[in-house]
Amino acid sequence: MAKVTAPFKIKGTLSGINFYDVSGQNLAREKGKSGITKQQFANSEKFNHIREHGTEFGSCVLKSRVFRLLAKQFYDKAKEVSFAGRVNKLLFEILEEDTQNKIGERKLENGLQIPELNEILVNFEGNKTRPLKKVLNKKTSFDWKQNKINLPTINVEKDINWPEPEANRIHIQLAIANWNYIEDTFENQYSNEIILEKTDADAPLEFQLNKLQTKDLWIAFIFIGFSNKERRKTKPLHKKWNTATIIEIQNFNQKNKKNYDSMQNPVRVSHLSIPHSLLLPSIVIPS
Repeated sequence: MAKVTAPFKIKGTLSGINFYDVSGQNLAREKGKSGITKQQFANSEKFNHIREHGTEFGSCVLKSRVFRLLAKQFYDKAKEVSFAGRVNKLLFEILEEDTQNKIGERKLENGLQIPELNEILVNFEGNKTRPLKKVLNKKTSFDWKQNKINLPTINVEKDINWPEPEANRIHIQLAIANWNYIEDTFENQYSNEIILEKTDADAPLEFQLNKLQTKDLWIAFIFIGFSNKERRKTKPLHKKWNTATIIEIQNFNQKNKKNYDSMQNPVRVSHLSIPHSLLLPSIVIPS
């Protein structure tokens, strides 16, 4: 760095020298070298890990497009700015469960077959600022055989934590989806929407929900939203007060626990040293 002493100021770049002002002083310094080139990044071994991570993460970003469509009606009404990024992170976490391939070649479809998938997917929130456990004071699950939730009734005054803005109605709805993550297709079904007043006591939750016809990875969602009704007008609250949560999954491509464990820890058979006398029978030749 050098200080320019002259009756005038110089700004810009001249013959590889940058001129600029700082705190009223006219300074000069040599232009810095440019960063790495595209060819250097593609061929240098020191960037292998970054390239491998980028390849895997990029594949999750492509898959997340379909994942976000599984319950789009719910997510459109209950999400915040980090939603898309959190979906990408969620799918990458699942991809990392693929222990069959080396880093850089791992596949999301392999991670989606692990027995513990429900531990990762269940309770994923569309709106992390309003998780289900902070809205509903009851544990929820979904019975796939009967195609219904485990809440036959609800007391909206005791079982619901109402948002701070004024609201006098609650909207509850279910959705189920089948995700064919190999072919990037899906099927979904939405139930009827149940609307209850804040003053209601115990109210039945009678959802009508058609069954899914395809079987890959089933995911069940619940949506809880709020609104304020004044006379004939109903004004929905902002989506930041609503909740959209995965409450159950059923994986038809899940690897058997025993077989999955054997893949991670294959049995190694050590070489056995067998005495020669045990391999060949003794033969006695009469004289």
